[in-house]
Amino acid sequence: TRQMIALAVFLPCFTPRAATSISRPTRLPVWPAWQGVALGVASQLPGPFRSWADRLEDAFGGRVAPIQFDPREADPFILLVHHRHAFRPLDFLRPLFSAAIMPEGFPAHPHRGFETVTYVLPGRAGLVHRDSEGCRMRYGDGAVQWMTAGRGMLHEEMWDTDASVDAELYQLWVNLPPRSKLVPPRVQLLLPSTAPAGGAAAQVQREGSTPVRTG
Repeated sequence: TRQMIALAVFLPCFTPRAATSISRPTRLPVWPAWQGVALGVASQLPGPFRSWADRLEDAFGGRVAPIQFDPREADPFILLVHHRHAFRPLDFLRPLFSAAIMPEGFPAHPHRGFETVTYVLPGRAGLVHRDSEGCRMRYGDGAVQWMTAGRGMLHEEMWDTDASVDAELYQLWVNLPPRSKLVPPRVQLLLPSTAPAGGAAAQVQREGSTPVRTG
């Protein structure tokens, strides 16, 4: 599944373990919501409708699928979220949804005591990041952002709709050990080996109080 592929990308150094159960994650309809709702209803119908709806979601977006881990089984991993969205210029409901219901991304919100590892699939748009440490960056197309919230920070993640119509990424939340809960916040960028310097995969537009580490 896509979730297992994402874990393989994030965690190459961990010993694989046999799956104890297989479950279908909740799929929340958003970006575009109307499309996500229609496909969500179709996926509940009998026969081949579920597989058809899943293929259409993969192709055209409209879902976020959060997977909450049981800490007794998965510590230090807290949450894995799969985003697949589309921001089409001719979507006549898009401006209404963005203005009245939900913006195209996640406005400033706090994180503390854990890390987020965000992997954008190759060829897909990612996020524009800003934080309370003064950093601003955009990243996508195979790049990984590793953000350590530590003692606490505010950050904003908005979809980079200027980069591409299609956005897709996985974000993994990783709990920090007690000794690291209050470390200073920092951000790292991991780029694909084929990414040219200064290319579209990631751009640090402004560094904050801690320089952004890239590699």
